[in-house]
Amino acid sequence: MTADEIIEYYVQTSHSTLLTTKQHPLCPYILKSWTCLNVDGQAVIHGQIHNHPQYPSGKPLKTLPIEGYCSDNGHVYVCTNNSMYELGLPHQRFEGDPQWLLS
Repeated sequence: MTADEIIEYYVQTSHSTLLTTKQHPLCPYILKSWTCLNVDGQAVIHGQIHNHPQYPSGKPLKTLPIEGYCSDNGHVYVCTNNSMYELGLPHQRFEGDPQWLLS
């Protein structure tokens, strides 16, 4: 699984939450302002975590390698070995270049 596969799936599958019906999400943890990168041959996501009891809202987080992804009712989710996260809106400045993370 690559970062490009996850990004393509998100673009094809996600719908604006304004257009989806208000139903309970599969999980409460949301990654906002995220970007997906290939690190050592595995896809990981950098973003800001929200609705997680162990982290303050907006704290930067890097996931473990992504092992799978799915969608439900217009929402896209990614799974690691230990957790599931909903993908909120991606980072506005991300244009496919991981170098901006380092600056």
